[in-house]
Amino acid sequence: MEKPRLVAACVVLLMAMLLGDGALWLRPVAAYTDNCQGSSKCGCCVSQQDCRNAFARYTDGTIYSAYTSRVSGHCTAIYRCNGAYAKVSGAVLKKQFRHVYENQPCQKCGSHAFASNCEATLNYCSSCRDSGNPN
Repeated sequence: MEKPRLVAACVVLLMAMLLGDGALWLRPVAAYTDNCQGSSKCGCCVSQQDCRNAFARYTDGTIYSAYTSRVSGHCTAIYRCNGAYAKVSGAVLKKQFRHVYENQPCQKCGSHAFASNCEATLNYCSSCRDSGNPN
């Protein structure tokens, strides 16, 4: 095979591998936005104090780089990203969670978008447990 044809064949093969049938990297990514939404049980069954206690359970000096949730009472404090996770300290995450109450301002449940593709969410949960690393 001639060199130009070999290069062209390799480029076609590489493009086929990258694009595939689903072309995942071309699909639009849903953007997170600040909001005061959550479960329909946020009004009756979640207290702001439980949510504050939940996000206080993140450890200041620990770096979080994957889905993580901390629970107190019927509130879960969730750190999640759409795509690559930012490496965020517990102290920075606590600031993101406080934003829900101090800057938006939500009463109980809500989410704050940050780092272009991540969010800190406070929401109702039933029989929830902490998850994510470190746990």
